[in-house]
Amino acid sequence: MPKIKDIPTVDRPREKLLKKGTDALSKTDLLAILLGSGIKGINVQKLSQTIIKKFGTNLLDITIDDLLTIKGIGQAKAMQIISAVALVKRIYKEQNGNEFIIKNFKDVLTLAHNLKDKKKEYLVSLYLNSRNALIKKETISIGLLNKSWV
Repeated sequence: MPKIKDIPTVDRPREKLLKKGTDALSKTDLLAILLGSGIKGINVQKLSQTIIKKFGTNLLDITIDDLLTIKGIGQAKAMQIISAVALVKRIYKEQNGNEFIIKNFKDVLTLAHNLKDKKKEYLVSLYLNSRNALIKKETISIGLLNKSWV
């Protein structure tokens, strides 16, 4: 297996990225850049190719244990890949509105805007995860004009 230094400069992932941008790179090339290096006897492109072939469309659902089954992937490289996947998923969710982050009281008011014209008192619970992302909004109790039973 040739070392990355033995591959022509124009075919190396990093150089290709600099000259042509991300659209010119394959998934294997992008993963190779993320990994940075291979191991003795397996260059980074071959390692990346092995991962892409093994997991294919399930790449976004892999675990550290899945990655550790591949020769050349240790705990550090597995964590790099898992972190990159988690980052992409989180950004995607935030951009697509699947995750509403509560940053301040105005965000809570946005979620409770439908209550302002109600004639009864409502007790509403907002369930958040550790990043203050809304998991669920639940009406616990609908009371009277000035009371709500809990």
